Amino acid sequence: RILIALILSTAVLFFYPYAMKRFFPAAINAEKTTPKAQGEAGKEAVPPSVRKEGVAANTIELLKSEELVKVETPLYRAVFSTVGGGVRSWELKKYSESLIKKESGINIADTISRNGSFKTQVLTNGALEDISFTPSSVNLNIDNGGDSELVFRGNAGTGLSVEKKYRFTGSSYMINVELKIVNSSKTPFAGAVQTPVFAAVAGTDSTGYHQGPVVYYAKDTLVRPTVKEPRLTGGELKWIGLESKYFLVAILVKPDSGFNWTTDVAGAASSSAKLEMPLNLNPGGQMVYAYTEFMGPKEYDLLLTQKAGLEESIEFGRFGFFAKPLLVILNFFERYLRNYGLAIVMLTVIIKALFYPLTKYSLKSMKDMQRMQPQLAALKEKYKDNKEKMNKELMELYKRYKINPLSGCLPMVLQIPVFIALYEVLYVAIELRHAPLFLWIQDLSAMDPYYITPLIMGVTMFVQQKMTPSTADPAQARIMMFMPIIFTFMFLKF
Repeated sequence: RILIALILSTAVLFFYPYAMKRFFPAAINAEKTTPKAQGEAGKEAVPPSVRKEGVAANTIELLKSEELVKVETPLYRAVFSTVGGGVRSWELKKYSESLIKKESGINIADTISRNGSFKTQVLTNGALEDISFTPSSVNLNIDNGGDSELVFRGNAGTGLSVEKKYRFTGSSYMINVELKIVNSSKTPFAGAVQTPVFAAVAGTDSTGYHQGPVVYYAKDTLVRPTVKEPRLTGGELKWIGLESKYFLVAILVKPDSGFNWTTDVAGAASSSAKLEMPLNLNPGGQMVYAYTEFMGPKEYDLLLTQKAGLEESIEFGRFGFFAKPLLVILNFFERYLRNYGLAIVMLTVIIKALFYPLTKYSLKSMKDMQRMQPQLAALKEKYKDNKEKMNKELMELYKRYKINPLSGCLPMVLQIPVFIALYEVLYVAIELRHAPLFLWIQDLSAMDPYYITPLIMGVTMFVQQKMTPSTADPAQARIMMFMPIIFTFMFLKF
């Protein structure tokens, strides 16, 4: 019965993802929209991800005369639009879409930070207005140690003059933004200026990790809105943005800055986050707002250096307090070994060495239990009709020989949180995405394409099991011999 239960449980674990895909297929993502050539940009309609919300009445008209501005640093290639000064494309140079397409970087504007993200809109009486800007430059190239500014200037139909200043640094994914709004009209203005970010994803991806809006409160609390709570607003903010498993787009604000914010999850293929800055200006009055944008990878060390809580966007799971130091150690070893696979081996050796005293104690206890088997068998036979008396005599026997029958399980129980934490690190850390080991293993975040490593694991598990002393009876021992087969089957696609 134990064997049947193990086989059935394994079958459920293995076939569950396939059943979910078969009977509950994920919603198809919205059609990807990429920037056209500069000469054709004016003909492009409003992208599907923006059309549902946040589109001003004058957007389509402004797109006909749109200009594109290119910014390139050692870390990314970006394309901005003169319509609102928003992002059209954001290609990360150090990260490719797949191992097959190594020559081109991944464009996170295909999924998060969609067309129109980070643009400036004026809100008056519930109506949105996009601004047509004139850029200070149409092409910026910034080297690793340099920085540069891109300034957009324009006028809104409500009589506002808007200056939007981006400041880029060649060695960082952080961008400082300053908005200066002047009321050039002869009447007071009451309204707001909005900065939205859009995504073509929401909910969870195929691996179970969140994608869509994410909010980090000033009290160091992180919330991931889902379709169950489609709209979230209010609360003092540190940053707000959109995320996928490996990448983050965020707007960082200073505490007590007075910004309003909202997140929306319209469905499995549409979500957004929005920052709103209130405006109340007399004629000739002006207001200056400043915030910081981040568009880049979820590298733990990189996010940690920003000291803004961005590293909390990495989903380390329930044992995150174990996972974070494990990732720090892996990154440390990789800096010297230049290979994350070897870094994992080194970390494993250290963990096994730390647990060696417990393992030694466990093996000694198991050997003592093995030597007691004849006496245990005699007691079970003698008191087979009196369970209470048999248990009492067994405990007396354990006390006499100073043996704890549960000590053999202790090292396994203590290692389970470490194992789960390490698994989460390997599964979610972008540092291991497309990181090679050797030969046929070119992506440590993906399964072994030829199933060689899980088969080796099964063989070594069998050998180790044969070498380990056992206190089980022959029938149980035979059942346990199936465990290497079951675990090999489970781990084939890990």
